[in-house]
Amino acid sequence: MKKIMLFVLALCLCFTAVGAAFAETAATETAPAEMTAEELRQAGLDAFDAEDYGKALEYYQLAADLGNAEGWRGIGYLYEMGLGVEQSYDKALEYYQLAADQGDPGAMGNIAALYYDGEGVEQDYGKAIEYFQQAADLGSEEALYWIGRMYMDGNGVEQDYGKAMEYYQLAADAGDKDATGAVGSLYLMGLGVEQDYGKGLEYYLKAADLGNTWVLYSIGNMYIQGLGAEQDYGKAAEYYQKAADLGEVGAINNLGYMYENGLGVEQDYGQAMKYYQQAADLGEATSYVGLGNLYLDGKGVEQDYAKALEYYTLAVEQGVPVAMFAMGDCCYLGKGVEKDLVKAAEWYRKALEAGYEPDEGDQAHLKDVLGDEYQQE
Repeated sequence: MKKIMLFVLALCLCFTAVGAAFAETAATETAPAEMTAEELRQAGLDAFDAEDYGKALEYYQLAADLGNAEGWRGIGYLYEMGLGVEQSYDKALEYYQLAADQGDPGAMGNIAALYYDGEGVEQDYGKAIEYFQQAADLGSEEALYWIGRMYMDGNGVEQDYGKAMEYYQLAADAGDKDATGAVGSLYLMGLGVEQDYGKGLEYYLKAADLGNTWVLYSIGNMYIQGLGAEQDYGKAAEYYQKAADLGEVGAINNLGYMYENGLGVEQDYGQAMKYYQQAADLGEATSYVGLGNLYLDGKGVEQDYAKALEYYTLAVEQGVPVAMFAMGDCCYLGKGVEKDLVKAAEWYRKALEAGYEPDEGDQAHLKDVLGDEYQQE
Protein backbone atom coordinates (compact mmCIF):
# COMPACT_ATOMS: atom_id res chain seq x y z
CA MET A 1 0.00 0.00 0.00
CA LYS A 2 1.31 3.42 -0.91
CA LYS A 3 0.78 5.07 2.45
CA ILE A 4 2.95 2.70 4.37
CA MET A 5 5.64 2.70 1.72
CA LEU A 6 5.92 6.42 2.16
CA PHE A 7 6.82 5.67 5.76
CA VAL A 8 9.36 3.10 4.66
CA LEU A 9 11.08 5.68 2.56
CA ALA A 10 10.88 8.26 5.30
CA LEU A 11 12.47 5.90 7.77
CA CYS A 12 15.05 4.51 5.41
CA LEU A 13 16.09 7.91 4.27
CA CYS A 14 15.49 9.80 7.49
CA PHE A 15 19.21 10.24 7.84
CA THR A 16 19.18 12.34 4.65
CA ALA A 17 18.29 15.39 6.70
CA VAL A 18 20.88 14.49 9.30
CA GLY A 19 23.53 14.11 6.64
CA ALA A 20 22.60 17.45 5.15
CA ALA A 21 23.14 19.09 8.53
CA PHE A 22 26.79 18.13 8.59
CA ALA A 23 29.35 20.47 7.06
CA GLU A 24 30.24 19.49 3.51
CA THR A 25 33.28 17.27 3.44
CA ALA A 26 35.32 15.47 0.87
CA ALA A 27 34.51 12.16 2.53
CA THR A 28 34.45 10.19 -0.68
CA GLU A 29 37.90 11.50 -1.59
CA THR A 30 39.37 10.00 1.57
CA ALA A 31 40.61 6.41 1.53
CA PRO A 32 37.94 4.18 3.14
CA ALA A 33 40.47 2.79 5.61
CA GLU A 34 40.95 6.31 7.02
CA MET A 35 37.23 7.07 7.34
CA THR A 36 35.06 6.77 10.45
CA ALA A 37 31.89 4.70 10.46
CA GLU A 38 29.80 7.88 10.19
CA GLU A 39 31.90 9.18 7.28
CA LEU A 40 31.48 5.84 5.51
CA ARG A 41 27.73 5.93 6.03
CA GLN A 42 27.61 9.48 4.71
CA ALA A 43 29.69 8.42 1.70
CA GLY A 44 27.16 5.65 1.11
CA LEU A 45 24.35 8.14 1.26
CA ASP A 46 26.15 10.45 -1.17
CA ALA A 47 26.60 7.53 -3.58
CA PHE A 48 22.92 6.62 -3.14
CA ASP A 49 21.87 10.17 -3.97
CA ALA A 50 24.09 10.00 -7.06
CA GLU A 51 22.32 6.72 -7.99
CA ASP A 52 25.58 4.78 -7.76
CA TYR A 53 24.01 1.94 -5.82
CA GLY A 54 26.98 -0.40 -6.12
CA LYS A 55 29.22 2.17 -4.46
CA ALA A 56 26.50 2.90 -1.89
CA LEU A 57 26.40 -0.79 -0.98
CA GLU A 58 30.18 -0.84 -0.61
CA TYR A 59 30.25 2.13 1.77
CA TYR A 60 27.21 0.97 3.74
CA GLN A 61 28.89 -2.40 4.25
CA LEU A 62 32.12 -0.78 5.45
CA ALA A 63 30.15 1.43 7.84
CA ALA A 64 28.17 -1.55 9.11
CA ASP A 65 31.37 -3.56 9.66
CA LEU A 66 32.47 -0.75 11.99
CA GLY A 67 29.25 -1.04 13.97
CA ASN A 68 27.14 1.61 12.25
CA ALA A 69 23.50 0.52 12.47
CA GLU A 70 22.39 2.88 9.72
CA GLY A 71 24.82 1.12 7.41
CA TRP A 72 22.92 -2.12 7.95
CA ARG A 73 19.67 -0.25 7.39
CA GLY A 74 21.01 1.23 4.15
CA ILE A 75 21.90 -2.23 2.87
CA GLY A 76 18.44 -3.47 3.82
CA TYR A 77 16.82 -0.69 1.86
CA LEU A 78 18.89 -1.50 -1.24
CA TYR A 79 17.68 -5.10 -1.05
CA GLU A 80 14.09 -4.08 -0.39
CA MET A 81 14.01 -1.85 -3.47
CA GLY A 82 16.32 -3.94 -5.65
CA LEU A 83 18.82 -1.11 -6.16
CA GLY A 84 22.28 -2.34 -7.17
CA VAL A 85 21.36 -5.83 -5.94
CA GLU A 86 18.74 -8.44 -6.76
CA GLN A 87 15.54 -7.48 -4.95
CA SER A 88 15.00 -9.61 -1.86
CA TYR A 89 12.61 -8.95 1.03
CA ASP A 90 14.28 -11.76 2.95
CA LYS A 91 17.66 -10.03 2.68
CA ALA A 92 16.08 -6.68 3.47
CA LEU A 93 14.49 -8.08 6.62
CA GLU A 94 17.79 -9.73 7.62
CA TYR A 95 19.73 -6.45 7.39
CA TYR A 96 16.97 -4.38 8.97
CA GLN A 97 16.98 -6.81 11.88
CA LEU A 98 20.76 -6.40 12.30
CA ALA A 99 20.23 -2.63 12.52
CA ALA A 100 17.24 -3.02 14.83
CA ASP A 101 19.26 -5.25 17.14
CA GLN A 102 21.62 -2.29 17.54
CA GLY A 103 18.73 -0.06 18.55
CA ASP A 104 18.07 1.71 15.24
CA PRO A 105 14.47 3.02 15.29
CA GLY A 106 14.42 3.54 11.52
CA ALA A 107 15.09 -0.14 10.92
CA MET A 108 12.39 -1.09 13.43
CA GLY A 109 9.96 1.07 11.51
CA ASN A 110 10.98 -0.56 8.23
CA ILE A 111 10.42 -4.03 9.67
CA ALA A 112 7.03 -2.87 10.94
CA ALA A 113 6.21 -1.63 7.43
CA LEU A 114 7.06 -5.02 5.89
CA TYR A 115 4.72 -6.76 8.33
CA TYR A 116 2.04 -4.11 7.79
CA ASP A 117 2.11 -4.60 4.02
CA GLY A 118 2.87 -8.31 4.08
CA GLU A 119 5.91 -7.87 1.86
CA GLY A 120 8.37 -10.74 2.17
CA VAL A 121 6.51 -11.90 5.27
CA GLU A 122 2.95 -12.91 6.06
CA GLN A 123 0.94 -9.79 6.83
CA ASP A 124 0.84 -9.43 10.58
CA TYR A 125 -0.55 -6.24 12.14
CA GLY A 126 0.38 -7.50 15.59
CA LYS A 127 4.05 -7.74 14.60
CA ALA A 128 3.78 -4.38 12.84
CA ILE A 129 2.51 -2.55 15.90
CA GLU A 130 5.11 -4.33 18.06
CA TYR A 131 7.96 -2.96 15.95
CA PHE A 132 6.32 0.44 15.55
CA GLN A 133 6.08 0.62 19.34
CA GLN A 134 9.77 -0.28 19.72
CA ALA A 135 10.66 2.50 17.29
CA ALA A 136 8.33 4.93 19.06
CA ASP A 137 9.92 4.12 22.42
CA LEU A 138 13.23 5.21 20.89
CA GLY A 139 11.81 8.55 19.78
CA SER A 140 10.50 7.90 16.26
CA GLU A 141 7.63 10.31 15.62
CA GLU A 142 6.85 8.48 12.36
CA ALA A 143 6.25 5.32 14.37
CA LEU A 144 3.93 7.18 16.73
CA TYR A 145 1.98 8.38 13.71
CA TRP A 146 1.59 4.85 12.36
CA ILE A 147 0.46 3.46 15.70
CA GLY A 148 -2.17 6.20 15.69
CA ARG A 149 -3.08 5.21 12.15
CA MET A 150 -3.54 1.59 13.21
CA TYR A 151 -5.88 2.61 16.02
CA MET A 152 -7.70 4.88 13.58
CA ASP A 153 -8.28 2.05 11.09
CA GLY A 154 -8.59 -0.78 13.60
CA ASN A 155 -5.70 -2.74 12.08
CA GLY A 156 -4.21 -5.18 14.58
CA VAL A 157 -5.98 -3.40 17.43
CA GLU A 158 -9.56 -2.56 18.30
CA GLN A 159 -10.55 0.66 16.55
CA ASP A 160 -10.19 3.47 19.07
CA TYR A 161 -10.33 7.11 17.95
CA GLY A 162 -9.27 8.29 21.40
CA LYS A 163 -6.11 6.18 21.21
CA ALA A 164 -5.53 7.33 17.64
CA MET A 165 -5.69 10.95 18.79
CA GLU A 166 -3.34 10.20 21.67
CA TYR A 167 -0.62 8.83 19.40
CA TYR A 168 -1.22 11.41 16.66
CA GLN A 169 -0.88 14.16 19.26
CA LEU A 170 2.40 12.73 20.58
CA ALA A 171 3.79 12.59 17.05
CA ALA A 172 2.46 16.06 16.24
CA ASP A 173 4.07 17.49 19.37
CA ALA A 174 7.36 16.01 18.11
CA GLY A 175 6.92 17.86 14.80
CA ASP A 176 5.58 15.12 12.50
CA LYS A 177 3.75 16.81 9.63
CA ASP A 178 1.43 13.90 8.82
CA ALA A 179 0.41 13.44 12.45
CA THR A 180 -0.22 17.17 12.77
CA GLY A 181 -2.59 16.97 9.82
CA ALA A 182 -4.23 13.86 11.28
CA VAL A 183 -4.93 15.68 14.56
CA GLY A 184 -6.59 18.41 12.52
CA SER A 185 -8.75 15.84 10.71
CA LEU A 186 -9.94 14.26 13.97
CA TYR A 187 -10.97 17.70 15.28
CA LEU A 188 -12.85 18.40 12.05
CA MET A 189 -14.68 15.07 12.18
CA GLY A 190 -15.16 15.03 15.94
CA LEU A 191 -13.56 11.59 16.28
CA GLY A 192 -11.93 10.91 19.64
CA VAL A 193 -12.40 14.58 20.55
CA GLU A 194 -15.19 17.11 20.53
CA GLN A 195 -15.67 18.54 17.04
CA ASP A 196 -13.87 21.86 16.74
CA TYR A 197 -13.38 23.48 13.32
CA GLY A 198 -11.13 26.15 14.78
CA LYS A 199 -8.77 23.53 16.21
CA GLY A 200 -8.95 21.56 12.99
CA LEU A 201 -7.89 24.55 10.92
CA GLU A 202 -5.20 25.44 13.45
CA TYR A 203 -3.58 22.02 13.09
CA TYR A 204 -3.97 22.00 9.31
CA LEU A 205 -2.15 25.33 9.13
CA LYS A 206 0.62 23.97 11.40
CA ALA A 207 0.88 20.89 9.20
CA ALA A 208 1.16 23.05 6.09
CA ASP A 209 3.96 25.05 7.70
CA LEU A 210 5.76 21.74 8.39
CA GLY A 211 5.56 20.82 4.71
CA ASN A 212 2.42 18.68 4.69
CA THR A 213 0.94 19.11 1.22
CA TRP A 214 -2.26 17.08 1.50
CA VAL A 215 -3.83 19.60 3.90
CA LEU A 216 -3.52 22.53 1.47
CA TYR A 217 -6.67 21.72 -0.49
CA SER A 218 -8.65 21.17 2.72
CA ILE A 219 -7.48 24.52 4.10
CA GLY A 220 -8.74 26.18 0.93
CA ASN A 221 -12.11 24.46 1.37
CA MET A 222 -12.34 25.64 4.97
CA TYR A 223 -11.67 29.26 4.07
CA ILE A 224 -14.19 29.20 1.23
CA GLN A 225 -16.86 27.73 3.53
CA GLY A 226 -15.91 29.80 6.56
CA LEU A 227 -15.22 26.75 8.73
CA GLY A 228 -12.95 27.43 11.70
CA ALA A 229 -12.32 30.97 10.48
CA GLU A 230 -14.14 33.84 8.84
CA GLN A 231 -14.91 33.17 5.18
CA ASP A 232 -11.99 34.45 3.14
CA TYR A 233 -11.96 33.88 -0.63
CA GLY A 234 -8.49 35.38 -0.94
CA LYS A 235 -7.06 32.87 1.54
CA ALA A 236 -8.98 30.08 -0.15
CA ALA A 237 -7.51 30.99 -3.53
CA GLU A 238 -4.03 31.17 -1.99
CA TYR A 239 -4.20 27.64 -0.62
CA TYR A 240 -5.94 26.27 -3.70
CA GLN A 241 -3.09 27.67 -5.78
CA LYS A 242 -0.50 25.96 -3.56
CA ALA A 243 -2.37 22.68 -3.85
CA ALA A 244 -2.92 23.13 -7.60
CA ASP A 245 0.79 23.70 -8.14
CA LEU A 246 1.29 20.22 -6.67
CA GLY A 247 -1.30 18.68 -9.00
CA GLU A 248 -4.32 18.50 -6.65
CA VAL A 249 -7.12 18.20 -9.19
CA GLY A 250 -9.91 19.42 -6.89
CA ALA A 251 -7.97 22.60 -6.18
CA ILE A 252 -7.36 23.12 -9.90
CA ASN A 253 -11.09 22.82 -10.60
CA ASN A 254 -11.97 25.19 -7.74
CA LEU A 255 -9.52 27.78 -9.03
CA GLY A 256 -11.40 27.65 -12.32
CA TYR A 257 -14.63 28.41 -10.46
CA MET A 258 -13.02 31.25 -8.51
CA TYR A 259 -11.62 32.88 -11.63
CA GLU A 260 -14.94 32.44 -13.41
CA ASN A 261 -16.80 34.21 -10.60
CA GLY A 262 -14.10 36.61 -9.37
CA LEU A 263 -13.93 35.10 -5.89
CA GLY A 264 -10.70 36.04 -4.11
CA VAL A 265 -9.10 36.75 -7.49
CA GLU A 266 -9.75 39.15 -10.34
CA GLN A 267 -12.40 37.69 -12.63
CA ASP A 268 -10.68 36.16 -15.63
CA TYR A 269 -12.56 33.81 -17.96
CA GLY A 270 -9.36 32.86 -19.74
CA GLN A 271 -7.85 31.65 -16.48
CA ALA A 272 -11.09 29.90 -15.61
CA MET A 273 -11.01 28.06 -18.95
CA LYS A 274 -7.37 27.11 -18.38
CA TYR A 275 -7.94 25.63 -14.94
CA TYR A 276 -11.18 23.85 -15.89
CA GLN A 277 -9.47 22.27 -18.89
CA GLN A 278 -6.44 21.27 -16.83
CA ALA A 279 -8.66 19.62 -14.22
CA ALA A 280 -10.75 17.89 -16.88
CA ASP A 281 -7.60 16.52 -18.49
CA LEU A 282 -6.70 15.08 -15.08
CA GLY A 283 -10.06 13.32 -14.84
CA GLU A 284 -12.15 15.79 -12.82
CA ALA A 285 -15.64 15.28 -14.31
CA THR A 286 -17.22 18.38 -12.71
CA SER A 287 -14.75 20.53 -14.65
CA TYR A 288 -16.65 19.64 -17.82
CA VAL A 289 -19.61 21.48 -16.33
CA GLY A 290 -17.45 24.57 -15.82
CA LEU A 291 -16.29 24.40 -19.44
CA GLY A 292 -19.87 23.88 -20.60
CA ASN A 293 -21.05 26.91 -18.64
CA LEU A 294 -18.40 29.12 -20.24
CA TYR A 295 -19.48 28.08 -23.73
CA LEU A 296 -23.17 28.32 -22.86
CA ASP A 297 -22.83 31.92 -21.68
CA GLY A 298 -20.05 32.96 -24.06
CA LYS A 299 -17.68 33.85 -21.26
CA GLY A 300 -14.16 34.27 -22.60
CA VAL A 301 -15.12 32.28 -25.69
CA GLU A 302 -17.60 32.64 -28.52
CA GLN A 303 -20.99 31.42 -27.35
CA ASP A 304 -21.48 27.86 -28.57
CA TYR A 305 -24.45 25.84 -27.32
CA ALA A 306 -23.29 22.71 -29.15
CA LYS A 307 -19.95 22.84 -27.32
CA ALA A 308 -21.71 23.42 -24.02
CA LEU A 309 -23.90 20.35 -24.56
CA GLU A 310 -20.85 18.33 -25.54
CA TYR A 311 -19.15 19.13 -22.24
CA TYR A 312 -22.31 18.59 -20.19
CA THR A 313 -22.72 15.19 -21.84
CA LEU A 314 -19.17 14.21 -20.87
CA ALA A 315 -19.96 15.09 -17.26
CA VAL A 316 -23.32 13.28 -17.34
CA GLU A 317 -21.59 10.12 -18.56
CA GLN A 318 -19.57 10.22 -15.34
CA GLY A 319 -22.64 10.70 -13.16
CA VAL A 320 -22.30 14.40 -12.26
CA PRO A 321 -25.71 15.61 -10.92
CA VAL A 322 -25.19 19.29 -11.76
CA ALA A 323 -24.52 18.32 -15.39
CA MET A 324 -27.84 16.49 -15.48
CA PHE A 325 -29.58 19.60 -14.22
CA ALA A 326 -27.75 21.71 -16.82
CA MET A 327 -29.04 19.37 -19.55
CA GLY A 328 -32.52 19.89 -18.13
CA ASP A 329 -32.06 23.65 -18.29
CA CYS A 330 -30.97 23.45 -21.92
CA CYS A 331 -34.14 21.51 -22.76
CA TYR A 332 -36.27 23.89 -20.67
CA LEU A 333 -34.79 27.04 -22.23
CA GLY A 334 -34.23 25.66 -25.72
CA LYS A 335 -30.47 26.28 -25.70
CA GLY A 336 -28.66 24.08 -28.19
CA VAL A 337 -31.73 21.85 -28.51
CA GLU A 338 -35.38 22.34 -29.28
CA LYS A 339 -37.37 23.41 -26.23
CA ASP A 340 -38.81 20.23 -24.75
CA LEU A 341 -40.43 20.29 -21.30
CA VAL A 342 -40.84 16.51 -21.23
CA LYS A 343 -37.12 15.95 -21.69
CA ALA A 344 -36.38 18.79 -19.29
CA ALA A 345 -38.48 17.03 -16.65
CA GLU A 346 -36.59 13.76 -17.26
CA TRP A 347 -33.24 15.45 -16.74
CA TYR A 348 -34.43 17.34 -13.67
CA ARG A 349 -35.67 14.11 -12.10
CA LYS A 350 -32.36 12.38 -12.83
CA ALA A 351 -30.46 15.25 -11.24
CA LEU A 352 -32.59 15.22 -8.10
CA GLU A 353 -32.36 11.44 -7.80
CA ALA A 354 -28.57 11.72 -8.11
CA GLY A 355 -28.48 14.12 -5.17
CA TYR A 356 -28.51 17.54 -6.83
CA GLU A 357 -29.50 20.32 -4.41
CA PRO A 358 -31.26 23.12 -6.32
CA ASP A 359 -30.79 26.77 -5.45
CA GLU A 360 -33.55 29.37 -5.53
CA GLY A 361 -33.28 29.94 -9.29
CA ASP A 362 -33.28 26.21 -9.97
CA GLN A 363 -36.39 25.74 -7.85
CA ALA A 364 -38.31 28.15 -10.05
CA HIS A 365 -37.47 25.99 -13.10
CA LEU A 366 -38.43 22.83 -11.22
CA LYS A 367 -41.78 24.22 -10.12
CA ASP A 368 -42.51 25.37 -13.66
CA VAL A 369 -41.64 22.02 -15.25
CA LEU A 370 -42.52 19.47 -12.55
CA GLY A 371 -45.33 21.41 -10.89
CA ASP A 372 -46.98 19.56 -8.02
CA GLU A 373 -44.58 16.65 -8.46
CA TYR A 374 -41.73 18.84 -7.25
CA GLN A 375 -43.84 20.39 -4.49
CA GLN A 376 -44.26 16.93 -2.99
CA GLU A 377 -40.48 16.32 -2.80
